[in-house]
Amino acid sequence: MLFDFNPSNNFSKQAGIFGLPFAYDNARLILIPICWDVTTSYREGSALAPENILDASYQLDLYDPIWGNVWEKGIYLMEIDEEISDVNSIERRKARSIIDFFENEEGELPPRLKKALKEVNDACDQTNSYVFQKVKKVFEDNKIPALVGGDHSISFSSISFLSSHYQNFGILQFDAHADLRKAYMGFSHSHASVMRNVLENNSGIKKLVQVGIRDLCQEEMDFIQTHDEIKTFFMKKIRYEQFTGKTWHVIAQEIVDQLPENIYISFDIDGLDATLCPHTGTPVPGGLLYDEVTYLLDTIVKQGKTIVGFDLVETGYDPINHWDEIVSCRLLYQLCLATLASQKN
Repeated sequence: MLFDFNPSNNFSKQAGIFGLPFAYDNARLILIPICWDVTTSYREGSALAPENILDASYQLDLYDPIWGNVWEKGIYLMEIDEEISDVNSIERRKARSIIDFFENEEGELPPRLKKALKEVNDACDQTNSYVFQKVKKVFEDNKIPALVGGDHSISFSSISFLSSHYQNFGILQFDAHADLRKAYMGFSHSHASVMRNVLENNSGIKKLVQVGIRDLCQEEMDFIQTHDEIKTFFMKKIRYEQFTGKTWHVIAQEIVDQLPENIYISFDIDGLDATLCPHTGTPVPGGLLYDEVTYLLDTIVKQGKTIVGFDLVETGYDPINHWDEIVSCRLLYQLCLATLASQKN
């Protein structure tokens, strides 16, 4: 029970994530683990992230000098669905063969790989439906849904559901990549296509604000320039402005000013400086510092915005130092605290 819980001794792995004593029924924020990295185009492994983040979370101290004990509103991680993990393993092998062909061969896919591509795309659709139903159930139970991935493709259904249930809804995307490619490598729900899919399939999104972008193709730049609802804060421009005297306080305010009232945060871990999570699937030099992110989250809450849901995706696996999981579990905690602090009731 919560009244018997000592927050200074939250190290028991018999408890929930972060060593917290909550169950589904008495938690305000529900974390949904999605062990899925089928379409990852470079390094796989993010399907293991929910379990690895959970394991690392028992070494985290709960008190936060900004958010205090807002965790008392309740954070709960649902059980990992082993069936999703099993399907992921099967479909990942097929996807890897398709990726290998595109990287090393020329011409169209041979018939066997065309069949495999259809099977992978069908499996992605089924996973999207699974995520949609999970988010729907949490929302209907008057709780806040958040995803722990997994690759970035899992965000699609969560954003799609929530954008249809909130007015004045926008997305804050932390990422090294724009994720605006059209069906990258033939995968209809590629991790590299998620934000394009979100915008092209949902009319309730007022704004997509991207932060940390530093790796994109011409196709994506053209898409940004022809869509007024997208505002991109490129990492290189952010750093150049800082080098010439602009403070992160001012930049953070400019970012938040672009956001509507209700915000969904989609956080690809490769948006961070690559030294913080070097084993992510597609690492890129540079990126945001951890404290820059937490300051931006604080600014969101102070400006009265409401975080209605979020996801944390693309965490890789560090088998030696477990550094990626350590960073990710702490970032996940900060996202949880900011979300709970932003609630008006």
